Amino acid sequence: MKASFAVGGVTKTIVDSIMTSGFSPEEVLKNLDSRDVQWYVTKRGDLFLRYWQLGAEDFVPVEHIATIRENQSTPPEASALEWLSEHLRDIKARYTNRWIAIVNNQVVADSEDLTSLLQSIHGAGILSPFVTFVSGGPIIWATAYGQ
Repeated sequence: MKASFAVGGVTKTIVDSIMTSGFSPEEVLKNLDSRDVQWYVTKRGDLFLRYWQLGAEDFVPVEHIATIRENQSTPPEASALEWLSEHLRDIKARYTNRWIAIVNNQVVADSEDLTSLLQSIHGAGILSPFVTFVSGGPIIWATAYGQ
């Protein structure tokens, strides 16, 4: 299955999809692993998918977070992902449907499109920021991974 859709002015292509209804978070994560999809579960239980966009809020029940995190690899972006997860409510309220750049646990730039954000970052001499899109709606696991 291959399908395209637009999110925040950016077109994404779904290259594979998996059924998740009725599966535990552990089963879904094993399925992502089998497809070489990089994922990270934060201390709050939010699921991020590589290219580090929030994939599901409150994805993992509190009682399972420690077990899942114990066996996951930690990406270099983990600090930014944890900070974003902890401040998600405030970030979403301020930066809804915008691209943001995070450095040292703070948003240093934002824009309605990725090209403008990258130009702003470059113009300000910001090196290696964490960049992600902040969706305006609630993030609900939608049984698909786009790349």
